[in-house]
Amino acid sequence: MKFNDLFAGLVVLALAGLVAFASWNLPNPSEQPLGPSAFPLILAGLLALCAAILAVNGARATDAGPLVGRADWARSGTAVLRLLLVPAAVVFYMLCAEPLGFLITAAAILVVLFVVGGTKPLHAVGLALATALVIHSIFYLGLGVQLPWGPLEPFRW
Repeated sequence: MKFNDLFAGLVVLALAGLVAFASWNLPNPSEQPLGPSAFPLILAGLLALCAAILAVNGARATDAGPLVGRADWARSGTAVLRLLLVPAAVVFYMLCAEPLGFLITAAAILVVLFVVGGTKPLHAVGLALATALVIHSIFYLGLGVQLPWGPLEPFRW
């Protein structure tokens, strides 16, 4: 899909409004002047500003074309498959991260994405394992985030 900047700006502006609306009444349990709604409201304001600039530039463009169109790359089935694999990977992670653990799930996702992206399968496996280990180490050891181990629980370090 190819979106005109005016259309994209209006959609993002609506998103900024939703963020502001959702965060406006967040409870402030500590009664401090800056409660939990402050940061989302600041981000919503910045997002609305960027959206307004995008929409104005889109409205001023003389060769803007239709509001919604099909990009050249979207005519390729392979490109569309690659695009759809990303949200499918997120859904797969949500469903399988707990029972399979982070390392297995992330490595499986990365292997598929690398192979579909054109990496040789053997290289994809090695690269996926190394990438999953690095990401796991950063989160688990560096940031202290507890990631699920799944069947690798006996090998937990």
